[in-house]
Amino acid sequence: MKNFLLKFIFIISSSFFIISCDTPKSLTKKGNKFVENKLFQNANIQFMKALDKKEDFVEAREGLRYSGQKEINVYLDDFFKTKNFGDKKAAIYHYRNADKAKSLIERYKIDVNIPITYTNDYNNLVDEYVKDIYLQAMDMLNQENFSESEKILKEIALLKPSYKDVDNLKNIATFEPIYRKANEFLEAEKFRSAYFNYDKIPDSYQETKYRKKLALEAGLFTIAILEFQNSTRQSGGESAISAFTSDKILNLNNPFIKLVDRTYTQSFINEQIMGLNGQIAENTNAQAGELIGAKAIITGKLVSFSKQKKPVSVNEKKAWAERKVRKYNEETEKYFYETVYDKIKYNEYTGSNSVQVGFQFQLISTESGEILLTKLINLNSNDEVHFAESNVNFRNIVPGNWRWQSKESPNDIIENSYIQKRALRQLFKNKKNLMTVNDLANEIYQEIATEVSQIVNNYNPENE
Repeated sequence: MKNFLLKFIFIISSSFFIISCDTPKSLTKKGNKFVENKLFQNANIQFMKALDKKEDFVEAREGLRYSGQKEINVYLDDFFKTKNFGDKKAAIYHYRNADKAKSLIERYKIDVNIPITYTNDYNNLVDEYVKDIYLQAMDMLNQENFSESEKILKEIALLKPSYKDVDNLKNIATFEPIYRKANEFLEAEKFRSAYFNYDKIPDSYQETKYRKKLALEAGLFTIAILEFQNSTRQSGGESAISAFTSDKILNLNNPFIKLVDRTYTQSFINEQIMGLNGQIAENTNAQAGELIGAKAIITGKLVSFSKQKKPVSVNEKKAWAERKVRKYNEETEKYFYETVYDKIKYNEYTGSNSVQVGFQFQLISTESGEILLTKLINLNSNDEVHFAESNVNFRNIVPGNWRWQSKESPNDIIENSYIQKRALRQLFKNKKNLMTVNDLANEIYQEIATEVSQIVNNYNPENE
């Protein structure tokens, strides 16, 4: 272990030494080495690092001026050669590399040069090249090869942003395949897929805005939450789950799910049930739900509720309190401190609560009365406390045991190892508030509502 620590310290120290050695002078020296080997781009990186540390370091500035111009000249030589060989694209990007290097170097207020003749040749070459590839892009579009035409049009936009109608053509190449796919989904009555594809396209593109709205309206899934039932002795749980479920569904941010106003849903449905000529049918609720414009209803029942309560109890424990006592050594004629242990008592508290809830929910179609989704959700939650309190500073308390408060005994024990003391002192830091059964139940009700809302959110009637 000792050897490992020594190695670790050595590595950290070495790393710090290496980092600290990256001074402007050392970085410039590295740059000069790269220059000697004609690696100008690498050299420029070192010179720039040096100037980032000290912007007026003369040697680095001179090095960057010389090496920077050399790097630019290399790109310009490549530009000249490829242009003469008729490789327009390669020549264009060699020049752009030179221009990029020039801009980077000029950030350090160092002048480098690209002769105007090269710039003129570049501009002429761009005009010719863009004209050629524009025709290629048009051919690709006519052949409905959208992906290839999109690549070419993006390159044109890079080289000559305002060239002819390149922006409009680029939109066609990018958005037309998505638009067509969305139209196919719309025709197939896959309204959600259609909507989310239209959503990738600007509303201004063709009939996107109108068609997206059409898909949303056609695919809207309106849900009514009926009053949940309760077959347990725990009152109020079904109402809490209903309220939480409503809130969770409203916050789903799913454009296709709409919740019928729950303030009048149940009373309206009850009226409709009463008006169904006394007919008692399994799908009565579904029929009534359809009357209020819901495509589906959510029903639920609290089927089980159990709780276990262990109230917080207290036990008196024995321990020791350590303290330092200043004493005088007559032989050495010096003062020293001695640790002494006083017998004390502290209180240790324990308690726990737990709750188990079972909830059955169903999503029922109002059109057919079919059960679309059903699930029995069983959840439990528990909380416990285990802590200690004392009128003595807990940082001085040492675990152990003793027999008599007022006198010593051979059976007295002081457990003053680090692990034992830490374990006891942690008890004094532990939380002291035990969650109530009602708090635990509400926690579960929220979890049930979250699960129900997610199941509803993931349900897509178009996949049925």
